[in-house]
Amino acid sequence: MFLCNSSFNIILQYIYLLKMSRFTSKCAEKLKNFVNLWELKASIMSEEDKKSRRENVELQLIDDARKGDTKAFDRLMEMYQEKVFRLAYRMLDNRDDALDVVQDTFYRAYRSLKKFRGDSSFLLYLEKIATNLCISRYRRRKVFMEIESLVGIGNFTNRDDDIDADANRKMLAEAMNSLSPRERAAFVLRMEQNFSTAETAGIMKISQGTVKTLLHRALQKMRRALKDKI
Repeated sequence: MFLCNSSFNIILQYIYLLKMSRFTSKCAEKLKNFVNLWELKASIMSEEDKKSRRENVELQLIDDARKGDTKAFDRLMEMYQEKVFRLAYRMLDNRDDALDVVQDTFYRAYRSLKKFRGDSSFLLYLEKIATNLCISRYRRRKVFMEIESLVGIGNFTNRDDDIDADANRKMLAEAMNSLSPRERAAFVLRMEQNFSTAETAGIMKISQGTVKTLLHRALQKMRRALKDKI
């Protein structure tokens, strides 16, 4: 059976349109993927730009504070005091103690500002100071609690009822009281503050292997403590 020219042309046009449709669809898909990739890269670049600007502002404030500009250091405190407080509160489980640590951390940071070389972020520098202060304070508290237990004075821990009212959080806080100061610090930094093992090791000035050992012990102790309460 032979096709007339008009029918043949119609078929050719149909095939052409079909191919163009498929081509257009593929192009549209590729274009969509390109746009998505471009938007992702733009977002990453935007975050990097923001981070770079924050770092530049931080370095400028540190430089000004070194020259005696107290307002510059006040600005650094405003930027980071909440994060330092959260870290101290999770380690000590006591609002007043955490506030004392925040105050002492910034005091020590200001006194040693000329020694800050900028190898890490200023926040990481503050958290190193705060962690060491928390470990020292927690050790003193543990000793005092043992003395209280021996003489029968009562509980030394004074929890903030508004913050720690939830029963589950109380159980967790009590479980954390079974940890040694270094175990508690490793647990808070690694599991709650989401620092990497390397960052935790840097803050605590210990090896990464020691961090893993402390964390393993902490998790074992907390599992045993929570198992007895659940």
